[in-house]
Amino acid sequence: MTVSCTSFVTPAGNVAPAIHDRNYNAPFNVSATFSGDCGQGEYRQYVSGAFKANGSALSHVLCGSVVLMPTVLQEDGCRPTGCTAYGYRICPAHPYNHFLPNRSDGCEFRMYDAPGFSNISAGNTYSIDLAFEGKAINAAQGGAVLISKSWTSQGSIVTESHSAIAAVGLGPADKIVGAFYTHNSVSGEPELHVVISRNAGLPPLDATSFAVTMLDAAGHRATLPHPPAVHEVGNLARVTTSIVYELPPGQWTPLRVEIVVNHGVVTLNVRQK
Repeated sequence: MTVSCTSFVTPAGNVAPAIHDRNYNAPFNVSATFSGDCGQGEYRQYVSGAFKANGSALSHVLCGSVVLMPTVLQEDGCRPTGCTAYGYRICPAHPYNHFLPNRSDGCEFRMYDAPGFSNISAGNTYSIDLAFEGKAINAAQGGAVLISKSWTSQGSIVTESHSAIAAVGLGPADKIVGAFYTHNSVSGEPELHVVISRNAGLPPLDATSFAVTMLDAAGHRATLPHPPAVHEVGNLARVTTSIVYELPPGQWTPLRVEIVVNHGVVTLNVRQK
């Protein structure tokens, strides 16, 4: 006996983001009903696109070193054993990603996602431009696609007043992913982004809790100006925080950065973005 998909319900067209509490995001649900050998039926979700804040193109870590790409669809999360991707039966049950009545061979799949910005603050222009593809598959036949549907999440907003929330320093589970030299898509001015992967649901990150120094190829040093902008993107499973430093016009291109945090120093090579 094989498996078939008798119902596959995804968003249709565009899921417009909106403000929900301190988030600017686009919640959506996907459901699938399998029949036959239901334990073979699984779900896969892929995403491409961009998040921007005030013209700064922000990084979003999908899994490990895999980051969101503007036009290339990639799996939305980590496959087992990381288990932040949707629809794998081998992964633990989760309220936003589950099979019913049981995970091993239940015929009903349900998931919930809410991609966007978290811990938003006043006076910023936030833009979301994402494309999704969801697939119901036969996992026993090498991931053969039973049905596939696509949708988008696109929108932008200029935020007004928001009550302040106390920011926190780097926690033990926070991971500094990298440092990137780029240019603002609106002003064209150079920027340095320090990118940090964090668990979802945390207070905003306090960028003044660590100091960042740039170094060029000759070893010249420059301390970055404060305060930088702090922007956080992601979903219910994981978020990526970008600390955005506006560099003075004519500033030399940094080769490395030194980050002083928690009584230690982290040195990173700066990558072009």
